[in-house]
Amino acid sequence: MITLPLAPVEATKIALKKLSNLRMRDVLERRFGLQGKGADTLEAIGRKYKITRERVRQIEADALRHLRKEETVSAIRPVLDAIEAHIVRHGGVMAEHHLFATLGDQRQHPHIALLLEAGTGKGFSRVPENEICPRRWATDRDAVAKGEKTVAGLIKDLEQTGHPVSQEELHRMLARHIQDDASGKNLDVKADVIDAHINSAQSIKQNPYGEYGLSHWSAVTPRGMRDKAYLALKKSGKAMHFSEVAAEISKAGWSVKKAHPQTVHNELIKDQRFVLVGRGMYALREWGYQPGVVRDVLVSVMKESGRALAKDEIIKLVLAKRLVQPQTVLLNLQNRSLFRRTDDGKFRLA
Repeated sequence: MITLPLAPVEATKIALKKLSNLRMRDVLERRFGLQGKGADTLEAIGRKYKITRERVRQIEADALRHLRKEETVSAIRPVLDAIEAHIVRHGGVMAEHHLFATLGDQRQHPHIALLLEAGTGKGFSRVPENEICPRRWATDRDAVAKGEKTVAGLIKDLEQTGHPVSQEELHRMLARHIQDDASGKNLDVKADVIDAHINSAQSIKQNPYGEYGLSHWSAVTPRGMRDKAYLALKKSGKAMHFSEVAAEISKAGWSVKKAHPQTVHNELIKDQRFVLVGRGMYALREWGYQPGVVRDVLVSVMKESGRALAKDEIIKLVLAKRLVQPQTVLLNLQNRSLFRRTDDGKFRLA
C-alpha cells in the first residue's frame, strides 16, 4: 500500500468544497457512500428530494462534470499524479479492486472511487470489464491491449497444465508472455507488473495453499466438503483420521466456519475417491489403497502376484494398500479355506 500526498478522505473534502451547489455535493456523497454508510440508490436519493431517479442521475453527472474542471483538479493534482504514477509502475493498467487495495483500506475505497472519477481523462481513464479482465484503470491504452493478450496467454498455459501452480511458476509463465514490442525479447519484469497482470485475470484465483489456477477448478474453488477433503489428503500425502482431515480443512481457511469431523466423515464415506484403510483412517484410492477387509486385500495381492509369496513380501504388499498391524496380516493368513502354506514356508491361494 502506498502513501498518497493526502489521505483520500482529505482529498475528497477539498474537491467537494469546490462544488458550490450543496445538492450536487450531497448527491455525490450519497452515491459514493462517503459517509461510511454505503452507497445510496438513485431511488433513495430521489425520495429524499422528491425527484425522479433520472433527475438524480442527471444531478450526479453534472456534479462529476464540475468536479473534473481544472480548478477542482488542480486542488487535488498531487494526489492524482501519485495515483497515475502508481498505475504506471504497475505497467500502465490495474484492475480496479487491485488499485483500491493498494491505495487505501476498505474505509477509504469510496473516497478513492470519487478521486478516480475526478481524475478521469486527466492522466488515467476507466477500462470496462470484459470476459477476460475486470474493470480496470489505465494510463496507457496500448498497455490495456497488451495486458489482455498476456492474460489470455496465461489462461491458455494454465489450461494446458491442468493443475494449480506455485506463485513462482505462475510468475515464470507470465514473464514469458510480457514482451518488449520493440525488441521481441522478454523483459526483466518487475513484481508490481506481474501482480497487476495476475489481478487483471478474471478467471485466475489463488487457493489457500498459495497455488494459482483457474477459478472453475475444484482445486481452486472446491464445490463442497468432499473436494476440500480430497485436497487436504492430497496435500498431506498420507492417510489421515477423519478428524485430522477436518482439522486440515479448517486450518487451510476455505471458510470462516470450521469443518465438523462428523460431516467430513460422512462425505468421505460417500465418495469413491477415498478408501477406508484403518479405524477412521482414510487415504486416496489413487495412491493404490484398496477397500475391503484385510482378508480381501490378501486375496487381491496374491492374485496379482500369480505366485507363492513369503510372509515379508505379503506384509509389505498389504501395508501398501491398507494401514494394519503386521500381526493382523499373519492372523488372516491362517484362514485355510483361502490360503495354503507351501513346503518352503511361503503362501499361495487355496
